Amino acid sequence: MITQERKDELYDEMFGWICEHIHDSYDLYITLHEHFGMSMEELHDHCIESLDEFFPENNTRAQFERKIRDAFEGYKASWMRMTSEELIRSAGKIAAVQHMAEALPESASEKDMEYLLRFKNPLEVVSDAWYSANGPGTVIDEELNHVLWSITDRQDMESVYELEEQYCQEDGVLSMEGFA
Repeated sequence: MITQERKDELYDEMFGWICEHIHDSYDLYITLHEHFGMSMEELHDHCIESLDEFFPENNTRAQFERKIRDAFEGYKASWMRMTSEELIRSAGKIAAVQHMAEALPESASEKDMEYLLRFKNPLEVVSDAWYSANGPGTVIDEELNHVLWSITDRQDMESVYELEEQYCQEDGVLSMEGFA
């Protein structure tokens, strides 16, 4: 029977070997977190804070992609409840939402994502701006970059779209907490 002391010794040796031989931070994250299931706190116990950026709750891109995916799922559910006539009338808007759900994760810059995460539904903000500027058009690349630039440059959508709680106004002053 193996003792707890021996288990701890083997664990430490294996953990040390893994950290010594995997030099790419992302690969180390995949190995320790995804494969072995180590939490961020457990990694911190081993003085490994350099992998924090890969955890979804700390990763702007992952948060943004999750928010876009969740919003798109909400749209799809609402479209399923629409009548045929409502779907036909909304076809252009539906197409814009679909295009933006596909294109945004790849097209948005880190700065765009940080700003858009302020909104409860960033997909709505961008797809409305896209549709307003382009109608149901399908060409995305440069036009989407312009729409994103316009939204983040003007930063005037707060009065039109619902914000996340931490960005709501307190005594008439907009909280910039969490926005770099």
